[in-house]
Amino acid sequence: MPRRFSPRIAWAVLAGAAFAGGPLRAFDLIGSSWADGNIVMHLQLGETATPLIDGSPDWASVAESALAEWNQYLTRSTFTVVRNSTATISRSNRINNVIFRADIFGQAFDSRTLAVTLSSTNPVSGRSVEKDVIFNSNRTWNSYRGNLRSGLSEFRRVALHEFGHVLGLDHPDQATPAQFVQAVMNSTISNIETARTDDIAGARALYDLNGAGSTPTVAAHPQSRTAQVGDSYTFSVTVNGAGPFTYAWTFRPASFAGSESFRLATGASYTIGSVQPTDAGTYTVVISGPGGTISSNAATLTVLPVSTAADTTLANISTRGFVGTGNNVLIAGLVIGGTTPKNVLIRAAGPGLSGFGVAGALDDPKLTLVDRNAQVVAENDNWESDGNRQTIVAAATRLGAFQFNAGSRDSALLATVPPGNYTAIVSGVGTGTGVALVEAYDADPDAVTARSRRLVNIATRGRVGSADDVLIAGLVVTGPGPRTYLIRGVGPTLANAPFSVAGALSDPFLQVFQGETLLRENDDWDASVSAQPSLRDAAAKAGAFPLQVRRDAAMIITLLPGSYTAKVSGFQGTTGIGLVEIYELP
Repeated sequence: MPRRFSPRIAWAVLAGAAFAGGPLRAFDLIGSSWADGNIVMHLQLGETATPLIDGSPDWASVAESALAEWNQYLTRSTFTVVRNSTATISRSNRINNVIFRADIFGQAFDSRTLAVTLSSTNPVSGRSVEKDVIFNSNRTWNSYRGNLRSGLSEFRRVALHEFGHVLGLDHPDQATPAQFVQAVMNSTISNIETARTDDIAGARALYDLNGAGSTPTVAAHPQSRTAQVGDSYTFSVTVNGAGPFTYAWTFRPASFAGSESFRLATGASYTIGSVQPTDAGTYTVVISGPGGTISSNAATLTVLPVSTAADTTLANISTRGFVGTGNNVLIAGLVIGGTTPKNVLIRAAGPGLSGFGVAGALDDPKLTLVDRNAQVVAENDNWESDGNRQTIVAAATRLGAFQFNAGSRDSALLATVPPGNYTAIVSGVGTGTGVALVEAYDADPDAVTARSRRLVNIATRGRVGSADDVLIAGLVVTGPGPRTYLIRGVGPTLANAPFSVAGALSDPFLQVFQGETLLRENDDWDASVSAQPSLRDAAAKAGAFPLQVRRDAAMIITLLPGSYTAKVSGFQGTTGIGLVEIYELP
């Protein structure tokens, strides 16, 4: 569970806050800033119990470093410090105490709160008069750089966040509407350890000389466009004025009341790699800088539909992932439609991946195919061991699959199976672990016959790690025209009944590529809200289980014939057991 930075606790309600009800900003302002002059912080943090990881001699040095980082963006007021202050520590003493404490002047910390900033303002002027910063001494603290370490709260980035509250900044991700930006001022701690563009813009908006810089202007607005399903289009804006600027894109769907924010669009441009019907609507960007905020004109995207081809099929579906031991093997579910048996080539590549530059490939994969009743249909350890080497080589050649080397320990099955649901399990012989690829090919020699007995689904469960250690599903679409698919990256729902998967991925992030080109991405399946009805309907038609948690990812995408990959990673580095699914929609 993410650890919260502080809630901002106000002692007095402001009567006429400077920015209350004002224009939309990417950053969020509490509403009270300090009068011109020094903001004096009384550092009363005591000595460190152990040496600090970053080499700092004491807490005060770390706090001064965080204050100095804010000072470089301030002009009309700046932080100064009283080191090892002996001032009285109490509420309402007009002294800015910076302290460790086990409670908030008598109020208990909750289990997730790292620190709080208590704010007091002048009810007449609206200016700040006192802001105490209290760090939760119930936690284990240190000061270090880089990724967060389990069980060790990092003092400097928390101090930087709290001193942002002292200036008058609040949590942009909890503003109304929420602003999805990279910022040290977001409400939960992350690997961000320095002030980002959004944080800097907020500080400058409050403390730039004479109150603000020059107001930004839009030199070039986003342009309207008519696009066909599958086209790529980029909305962009050009801004004149003194930066840095932050950008918040919003979308008003053509068939939905209300507008929605784009959590993943935070730059001067927003690209839709593969335009889909749900993208039709108007797009606007709000630009914020030190001098103020301005909104672009609305640009309309009109989407022309395409006719899908019933004869287009999935010729090949595959998934690459990590094969562990026990329950952490690679498990691919296959669905074969129609009413008569189908020829399939199923392979588990381990050593065969070495020629593609895959590090840590599984040395000796074993492939087992079971039916819906958990009965073994076929299995193979080494692909040449069953005496059908030439048949498998010929099938791979005909289907365009890369060839296994003679004598390799890759696995393969060439089988004729009746329609139904199957599971291909890739494990390591003995206790072997590593990266493997599981593939299923439509091996029917007659294309007309194949269309009535088709591969319609693959769903592969495996471990999602960090960096390149993710789940990657490949699909080859073949036929006379486009076809529509439901693609999902599932994690949180796996943790719930009836699945109850231990260690499920808490927040999957789904991306679909053609080659190196990103076509679409999704973090939470219920964003956008306007797409929810069609996603639920598609899942019901495909026979997919309903998603129970909004953090699962999903998209409907119409693809032209070609080769594509769907990548499931953990959002912001989360790891766990995930499921990548590809469904052909009727």
